[in-house]
Amino acid sequence: MNWWGLNDRKQTENKSFNNVVFRYKKIMEYTTENLEKAVTVFYRTEASQQAEAHQWLTEAQNSPQAWSFVWDLLYPQRSSEVQFFAATTLHTKILKYWNEVPIDHYEILKKRILESIISFAMGPKIVLNRLCIALSAYIIHTVPIYWPKAFEELVSSFQPHHLPNVEPERVVWILLEILTVIPEEFQSTTLATSQRNRVRAVLQEVSKDILKVVEMCLMPIPGGDFEMCNLTTYLNTARCASAWIQLGGVEIDNCSRIMDLLTDLTCFVYWNRNDPEEMASEEMEVAEVTLEALTAVVHHPNTHKYRNYIMKHTANMLGKFIKILEMERNSSEPNNDIMASIYLLLAGVADTHSKVFIENIRHRNSEGCKVAEDLFTCLLKCSDLPGSYPVDETSSSITFGFWYTLQDDILSWQDTAECAELLLIVKPYYRELVCIMIRKAMYESSEENSSWTLDDKETFRCYRQDVADTYMYCYNVLNLEMLDILSTKLDEALQKCAVNRDHWNMVESCLHAFGAVAECIELENLFLPKLMITLKNIPYADLHYKVLSSALEAVGAYSEWLADHPDMLENVVPLVISGISDTEVSPSATMALKDLTHNCQKYLHQYAEHILMASQSILQSGQLRLPERTRLMYSIGKILSILPIDSIMQYLQVILSPSFEEIQSLLTSQPDPSISTMLITRLKVISALFVSLHVQDKPVTGVQQPLLVIGQNTMGLYSIISTKYCNNTEVIDVLCSLLKHIITTLMDDSTPLINDVLHLVVNVYREAPQSSVLGLSKTVMIMFGRDNEYSNLMQQLLKEIVSTTLQMCSQLTSNTQLSEKSDVLDAFFTMLAQLYKKVPHLIQNSGIDSGALFQCAVMCLGMSESQAVKACCSYLSNFISQSRETEQAAVVQNYGEALVLRILISLGGNGPRAHAELLSEVLLVLNKKYCDNLTRWLHTLLQQDGFPSPRVNMQQKEHFIKMVLREKAHKKKLMESVTEFTLLCRGIVKADVL
Repeated sequence: MNWWGLNDRKQTENKSFNNVVFRYKKIMEYTTENLEKAVTVFYRTEASQQAEAHQWLTEAQNSPQAWSFVWDLLYPQRSSEVQFFAATTLHTKILKYWNEVPIDHYEILKKRILESIISFAMGPKIVLNRLCIALSAYIIHTVPIYWPKAFEELVSSFQPHHLPNVEPERVVWILLEILTVIPEEFQSTTLATSQRNRVRAVLQEVSKDILKVVEMCLMPIPGGDFEMCNLTTYLNTARCASAWIQLGGVEIDNCSRIMDLLTDLTCFVYWNRNDPEEMASEEMEVAEVTLEALTAVVHHPNTHKYRNYIMKHTANMLGKFIKILEMERNSSEPNNDIMASIYLLLAGVADTHSKVFIENIRHRNSEGCKVAEDLFTCLLKCSDLPGSYPVDETSSSITFGFWYTLQDDILSWQDTAECAELLLIVKPYYRELVCIMIRKAMYESSEENSSWTLDDKETFRCYRQDVADTYMYCYNVLNLEMLDILSTKLDEALQKCAVNRDHWNMVESCLHAFGAVAECIELENLFLPKLMITLKNIPYADLHYKVLSSALEAVGAYSEWLADHPDMLENVVPLVISGISDTEVSPSATMALKDLTHNCQKYLHQYAEHILMASQSILQSGQLRLPERTRLMYSIGKILSILPIDSIMQYLQVILSPSFEEIQSLLTSQPDPSISTMLITRLKVISALFVSLHVQDKPVTGVQQPLLVIGQNTMGLYSIISTKYCNNTEVIDVLCSLLKHIITTLMDDSTPLINDVLHLVVNVYREAPQSSVLGLSKTVMIMFGRDNEYSNLMQQLLKEIVSTTLQMCSQLTSNTQLSEKSDVLDAFFTMLAQLYKKVPHLIQNSGIDSGALFQCAVMCLGMSESQAVKACCSYLSNFISQSRETEQAAVVQNYGEALVLRILISLGGNGPRAHAELLSEVLLVLNKKYCDNLTRWLHTLLQQDGFPSPRVNMQQKEHFIKMVLREKAHKKKLMESVTEFTLLCRGIVKADVL
């Protein structure tokens, strides 16, 4: 094949090319004319034709002929669209099909790429950019072995005096473009581990030299300053600097001068912008990229070693950037983008190197202390930006991470006395931060908030969650002092509300803050009792519903504290009961009630009747959504569990009878989607009750658990559902979940139901194998598998499930058919793996056909679904590891070769690359338990020519066998060897790099 089109070649006879060709996907030759027409169709026709053209063009890109036709398509007379397709194809081929390039053609390919770059030096720019990327990809594949002086030659070649016909600015642009994308190509190119390490070492070694080039491009004219006319060069230079700094090859001591230049360039562009009112897009882009490059230096993993450099550059950046921030803060229309970029940099410095600044604030009146204090104050101002987030400003969220890191580093200080001293120093910042966040977390008034988009509202909801987390960090520093602040602020807000109801949002924000710190508080008897009384007396009817909602959330948050202070329940339980019937706050009310009934269950006797009556009323009204109804039923179960058995049964009769009657009525109708939905809803609601309904005190002899009575009385109904809806996955999922809740709630008390449950399980699984049935079966077998009374029953269940599954698999003759049942097979092998771990004797004594099961697992390794393959590997690993102890060694010895064959086929390219890690686990356990067999199987199978891939020769296969057999304990090392082998088999990496 004429790989690079160096010689004249005879064109194939051109054929008529039109849209019909694509419509019928007629096979066509990849001639220049056909490709040109295909590109035209892609860019200039309707969507359906574009899709067909795209598919054909992608196939052309993937074909070996692409190495030849790209050069014809890059001729100057072609359209820019065709040239761009050619350049993109060239990059794709180098990136993904490097294995197709013979070594003796490397130099020819390099020459052609360089010639093309020079040819397109003056444009079109999109084609030139893509060619530069192609050259970068070429460099990644050829350094350091085949092009050892790539960077030296590259910098030397792209000098203005070597290319007199190209504008000097464009020559610099090309060089910077190539250099910029090299680190990006390194990250995106798939390489063998050994080659990746070699290339990374080369790139890190040349990083200093590359940054010298960057420094030269950034350097102002001696005695002068930056020039706005060079913005494009500055932009490309800053991008290049950012890319190479992020690669990690240079540390802060080697790029200190560049940091100063980048800082000065940012300020120069800002203060010398063409329009005083706003920054142009290119100006803004320069500023953002320079700040991104500075941030990359700050985040370098070794920067913390250079404390003096950190302090020096922090002082420099603060001194210069604070002026920009103040200017924007005082502007009527601030530039949120430039503020966000600067604050991201400064917060990154403070967050990453907080320990450096903590050390400095210990030494009062020092220069370092002044820098640290200025930085903390600057970030506090960021938190306190005017307006509402995210509509008026977008930067106040940036500092959340820093406020966490600062307190965490201080509290982890080893010296207790120094820790206390540091806390005293930073307390003023956290006190002010609490007050700031109360303001920033306030909702806008309804009228103003109505103009917010749904995205704005969701972003603000997430922001309030971040604020809530930060309140906890503040509490770690301030402790009870924070409760004092919140209590005072709440009192002030209520006083303002008494005068003007529009201040409801401040009340709500204070309650939100109280709720946020609940989990931090253990013993507190001053501020929280006052809060509970305050919650009782707030005039909710006169305020926005969000106030009541946050009050209810606070009640739920303090449910554990209330369990230690049951006398306070009288202040909040009536509030929760009233909230249940209010649809605007019912989500918060039902969550609060769930928390109260969970944590304060034994103290709710006196409120039981009121709670149950209110719950019954709201359930009958049908006003609650499904989540609220399920939470409410959970709470009902908790309340009922503390009542006498007779009372429980009476309440259950009233509460559950309507639901069971509705289910019975639904079962008289022919199944359809609407009936199924209603059935699922009612089963979910009932199931929520079954989770919590359990009388802790053992009922007297002869009196059964109420849940057991319900289960026995309704099991016939569940059997009808399972029969009628056995093919409806959603219904069976909910039904199995309900039965699982009954069994796990009752535990040993559920034994009278076991026979009926297993009968239902077997009937459903025989008719339609489903993952939820297997989940229920797994629970039952693990719970009762060790019980001698039920061991025979469990063994029969397991044998039936295995038999049904094997029968199902025997009817699935292809991987596609297996994939259609991947969820069932995933659940099946997951169940078996768990049984091997928890009740291995159950499998050993069940009489199942281990050989057939092993072969089934081997067959399922051919599926493309990773989760199912993971379950198969888990089962196989457990089986193999226990096989010698359980007298199943013969199974492994008989079918182990088939297993290894399946693994090799998958590694050879028939399975997803991601499966290499999963299959490594099986190889590891085989090597531990059956090393001799594995050695023989690998040698026997890999002796075949062209197996598992024609891309690997015997030398690489022998190397693979050696690496596999070497590892008996280190899964990670084995995984690396297996991954490299599968990449080699797929042609993604070349044989000569291994």
